[in-house]
Formats: sequence, structure tokens, C-alpha cells
Amino acid sequence: MADKTKVLLSTFGPLHLIKSAEYLSKYVDIEVVQGWIPQWWNKWLIGIASKIIGRDLSKSFGKRIPKALDGRNHSIAVPEFYLWGGKRLGINDIEVKAAEMFGRMTKSYLKNQDVFHVRSGSGQGGAIAKARAKGMKIIVDHSIAHPAFMDKSLRNEFEKNGVGFNMGTDSHFWQLVLKDCEVADRLVVNSYFVRDTFVEAGYDKDKIDVVYLGVREDFQSLKKSYDTDKVFRILYTGSFGFRKGGEYLLKAMEELDKIGFNYELNIVGGYSPDDVLIGKYKPKHVNFIGQVPQDDLKGYLATSDCYLFPSLCEGCAQSGMEALTAGLPVIATYESGLPITDGETGLLIETANVSAIVEAVKRMASDENLRKTLGIDAAKMMREHYTWDVYAKNMLNIYLNK
Repeated sequence: MADKTKVLLSTFGPLHLIKSAEYLSKYVDIEVVQGWIPQWWNKWLIGIASKIIGRDLSKSFGKRIPKALDGRNHSIAVPEFYLWGGKRLGINDIEVKAAEMFGRMTKSYLKNQDVFHVRSGSGQGGAIAKARAKGMKIIVDHSIAHPAFMDKSLRNEFEKNGVGFNMGTDSHFWQLVLKDCEVADRLVVNSYFVRDTFVEAGYDKDKIDVVYLGVREDFQSLKKSYDTDKVFRILYTGSFGFRKGGEYLLKAMEELDKIGFNYELNIVGGYSPDDVLIGKYKPKHVNFIGQVPQDDLKGYLATSDCYLFPSLCEGCAQSGMEALTAGLPVIATYESGLPITDGETGLLIETANVSAIVEAVKRMASDENLRKTLGIDAAKMMREHYTWDVYAKNMLNIYLNK
């Protein structure tokens, strides 16, 4: 039997790559380098970190240590503490400095691997350069639209409401991210939408691979009934704000109020009560639930009538992938990154268009057969093509063949 491909996966921050590594470990000899992994003697620091960040981080840190990675999961803690403290102190470009520090400290783990699979922004500080010198294949993993697209589509949305915008091409951090993307042998993105934004920015389409992330199996086909009562229950999940189309979502609900449409919108996910949008728009039947455990989220997916996600810019919204997997009929924009075929596995709507949201909701509410068809077909699609095991096999193909 041939030796397994040796992979070093490096990620400073986003936890989806830890889940990726867990499933990839079935097929490759993988080691992981990430930020701080709490040990028995320093777990008390999680409480301090939670106060600095402003939310409970205990469950997030638990996700950093899947059993499948025992003995192959390396912690580089200093850059993460530097990042947290630097943000608190207002140090300029702290994200850039912490990312470069992480890259420098990653170099000691680059030994005899075949592949360096690195989160975009984590490869500077000499990490990618050392991997290249050792003859490794460089896979850069990126999960949101190109900054040029974000500049074009988001800057005005933020600035017209007096909110600072730092996700465009003038951002030093996003310039750092693009350096990784530009030197990759293969650039892996998590939706065709993201790929399109990079091609529009001048990237070679043939060097970009689209690999959708998986969804937990226990989310499959949660939705069992597609009839409704007098109230049409709409669900939005994930963080709430301008980038997610929050302004157009609330405006659409106000339009539904004007025509006497009987609805309830539950917004489940992180939000700030001081958010400018929440103070500016006051639809009558919107509930801001806040963050809930994943098992509690299942109840919302099973009992809602449709899922609405009018995002202006994503990578691929994992919250929307969960809704599709659950069999909840979905209304979303192409910019959500979701693998929807319009009219078959969901309804696609034009971005930043209040009327399109209103009409799609009314159409979904009036047609039980449409809801059922969209929901069942979406769940089937997700079950067959968008599991974590499918993800791992797609990544293995990239490691070996391209």
C-alpha cells in the first residue's frame, strides 16, 4: 500500500478548517497548526478571552480539539494572544502583524510534507516561501469574495449609514490575504460565486478549485411538513448586519406590514442591540433571538416555513447550507454562495432588492407544492453532494492530481 500523502494544514482563526482536517484525516497523513489550544492548566484563560472578545468562547475552543487529530494538532498561542491584546489596545494593523507572526512560527512545522494547505492570510511571514523551497504543493484556502468585489458592493452600504468599512482593497489585512492567494499553486474557494469574483479580478480560472464544505449529518431532512397555519414563519440564521443584507431584509418586512401580510421573522444568530439597522427600521413581527446552540437551531429549521438570506456578499453561507440540508425551502441571493438552482432547489433573488424579497416570500407562502418540492429536492441534493466526506474526497483529488 502506498504511503498516504502528507499534509500540513495551517489556519489562524477560522474553525471550519479544523472540521475539514478531521475528515481529511481519513484519507491523508495530516497535521494541523492553529492558534491557541487550551490545556488543562490554562483553561481559565478562556474566561479572560471571552471578556475581551465579548462572547463566551468555551464551545468554540472545544471545537479546536477533535479526537481524530489527537497527537497531530499543534498550538501556536502567542499570535492569538497578541491579536486579542492588540485589538484591546488599538494597535494599528494588529491583524496583519499577528498573521505574519503566526506564519513565521508555522515555519518550524514545515518538514517533509507533500502539501502545505494554508488558510489565506496565514501563509506570510515566510511560511509559504519555506514550503515552496521544500518542494511542497501550495494550496491556499479562501472563503469570501475578492476584496475588489467587496469594495464595489459593500463600501457604500456601510458608509451611507455612518459605519466604517475595512474589507476593501485598501485594507492592509486584505492585501496580506491576497498575497497568499496570488502565489498559490491551487486556490481553493467555497463557492462558484467566490470563484467568479476572483476571475473578474484577473485570476486564472484554471487555477481555482471550488470545494463546498460539508454539513452535519444530523441536520439532514429535519423539515417533515410543508403546510402552514395563519402565520407564515420566516427564518434567518447567522450573524446580522449590512453585509448580510440586513437593511433590505428589514425594509422588506416593513413592506409586508403595509400590505397586512401575516408573518413572523425569527433572526437567529449574533447581533448587537445597538446595531444602526435595528434602531432605524421597526417591522412589527421580527424577533431577534440571538445565538443558540446547534441542537436548538434544529427546532427552528424544522418548524419554520421558509429560510430567507438576502446577503450582499459571502463565501458560502454555512447557515444557508444547513437550511438546504434540513429541507427548509430557501430564498437567497446568488451572492450568498449557496449551490441553488433557481426554481429547483431554492429561489434566487436579485441582491439589494426589497421588492424581490417581498415577491419571493409571497410566492413561497401561497404555494405549498413549491415549498415541498424545493425543500425535498434541496435536502436530496445536499445529502448526495455536500457532506463532509464528499468534501474530503474532493480535497484529496486536488492534493493528488492537480
